[in-house]
Amino acid sequence: MEILPVGIYGAYPAPGCASACYLVRGSDATVVLDMGSGSLSALRKYIEPKDVDAFVLSHLHYDHFCDALPLAYYPGRHVIYCPATPSECFTLLKKSPSHDVRVINEGAHIKVGSMTFDFMRTVHPVETYAVRVSEGGRSFVYTADTQWTDRLIDFCRGSELVLTDCSFPAGTPHMTAEEGARLGRESGTRVIAIHFSPVYDASPSLSALGIPEAEAGRTIKAW
Repeated sequence: MEILPVGIYGAYPAPGCASACYLVRGSDATVVLDMGSGSLSALRKYIEPKDVDAFVLSHLHYDHFCDALPLAYYPGRHVIYCPATPSECFTLLKKSPSHDVRVINEGAHIKVGSMTFDFMRTVHPVETYAVRVSEGGRSFVYTADTQWTDRLIDFCRGSELVLTDCSFPAGTPHMTAEEGARLGRESGTRVIAIHFSPVYDASPSLSALGIPEAEAGRTIKAW
């Protein structure tokens, strides 16, 4: 199982970069987690959208879904899984005849090829889901955007890897580096930091805690 970070920024991307977008290659299917700003053009460096089996949008904040809108102009039929709220954003996605939009919610379980996807609602200002991706008895977790919640510990436990939103300062609707380290420690799982602020440098805190950072264009071997 390979994960290619296409976009790693939150809020808005650094120059020449993209917001949240992760290309997941399983044994027989390819899925994209989130489509933030700038991600559509960046994604096409690695794969054409017609070759993506499904797009899974953790939530409908602009930095996680906005490039799913111009995806509507790309030829083909695009299977998109996402929450049904905020309704105004969901309606924009549904309007496109090229989008096959399917709703996810707490406890949803979907299958794409031999990969399965399970969802847990996180603590965030809009309806947002952490995603557990499994194949062949192994799994990794993408926390998406979240503040600390003890529920993440059980959701991540037993996985090979957690891509963890832990790169913003305290006082935001995201976890801090310290909370990312706690998640790894209490779930017994390897964590990699994602969702970087374009104006706040979390690297010193992450480095001090021994948390590696995802890098755009550099493949992560989940197992």
